[in-house]
Amino acid sequence: MEVFVCKGYSGQIYRVNVNEHLNVQDIIPIIAESLGFYTSNEDRVGMYNLTRDWEYLPQDSLLSRGTCAGDLIILADGGGCHKHE
Repeated sequence: MEVFVCKGYSGQIYRVNVNEHLNVQDIIPIIAESLGFYTSNEDRVGMYNLTRDWEYLPQDSLLSRGTCAGDLIILADGGGCHKHE
């Protein structure tokens, strides 16, 4: 599935092909490497779908959350992409 990923804090947007069946915990390192997104604590990196307005949990897959091709996703270190309600 092709999605658009916004690299947290820089605002750069990349077109990325990802396996929509993988869990987010497995997708994040793949996306991060392809974007050159390096962090000292990979466990703190989160994904948030800006198009659909939800945060992904580590065990979610893109398909299980209803992600569609072309959605805009932010990838950020720490709490930078977490939704606060």
